[in-house]
Amino acid sequence: MKDIVLLGPTAIGKTKFAIELALKIDAEIISADSIQAYKYLNIGSAKPTKEEQSLVKHHLIDIKNPNENFSAGEFVAAVNDAVEQIHAKGKNVIIVGGSGFYVDSLLFGLDNIEPVDEKIKRFFDDIDNEYGNDYLYRWLEVIDEKWAMKINKNDSQRIKRGLSVYLDTGKTLSEYFVSAKCLDDRFLVFILYVEKDILNKRIERRVKKMIQSGLIDEVKKLISLGYAQAAPLKSIGYKETLEFLSGSMTKQQLIELITKNTKAYAKRQMTFFRSRFKDAPWINIQNESLKEFITRLEP
Repeated sequence: MKDIVLLGPTAIGKTKFAIELALKIDAEIISADSIQAYKYLNIGSAKPTKEEQSLVKHHLIDIKNPNENFSAGEFVAAVNDAVEQIHAKGKNVIIVGGSGFYVDSLLFGLDNIEPVDEKIKRFFDDIDNEYGNDYLYRWLEVIDEKWAMKINKNDSQRIKRGLSVYLDTGKTLSEYFVSAKCLDDRFLVFILYVEKDILNKRIERRVKKMIQSGLIDEVKKLISLGYAQAAPLKSIGYKETLEFLSGSMTKQQLIELITKNTKAYAKRQMTFFRSRFKDAPWINIQNESLKEFITRLEP
């Protein structure tokens, strides 16, 4: 059986579906979520619980401290190592995630881009410090809309990367990736989806549950550990909670803001999946049973 890749927007239920599938086909799961790779970021990343991880072995979770970088190149190398380990046990592989840049790098390969001039990097660092990454993201949308859709709008590292490469080379990152290889034939890719109104309700429930489960205390702990400025805390859920802790909004406003930003992120994810994986089967997990899905995996 080929290695299975399950993609889908945030809050759709990828973890539950993947665990049920893994138990049926004797597989282990590799996370392709850029935030779940970090220790201490549990609630806001919707990381699989200890109970869920006890049912099926998960890889690439809690492998980095929040102040450490986890590049696409590292991710691809780590996935390949994990795949080799899983296959050595005679088990199948399920890769699960929604982080577009990581998944794209794994499935289509990385292009070799020359290092950007340090002066250009510092230029965008200074702008980020003064005006924030929202300002830079609007620049990126004008210069390289495809790359902007692929990444999280709060991911200042990759926003600055896109702008820096363009300023240094005159070529957008999307142009580099368009020239990338075909889909790696080791993988069988599926896009999981539900109707928009159902997904929106799931997002609303998830955000409320995150707050009830202690997201605010989780962020307080991260601050106490010295990670307030760490890149992962600029992701959705964490960034808004940091703002809440500064006293700029009420708890209800916090819930509404995270919900709004999560819905917008899910929309960008779906747009990316449609544009990048045109030939992949789309699976409505509301309508198709696990048994029916498994028949698609049979030779």
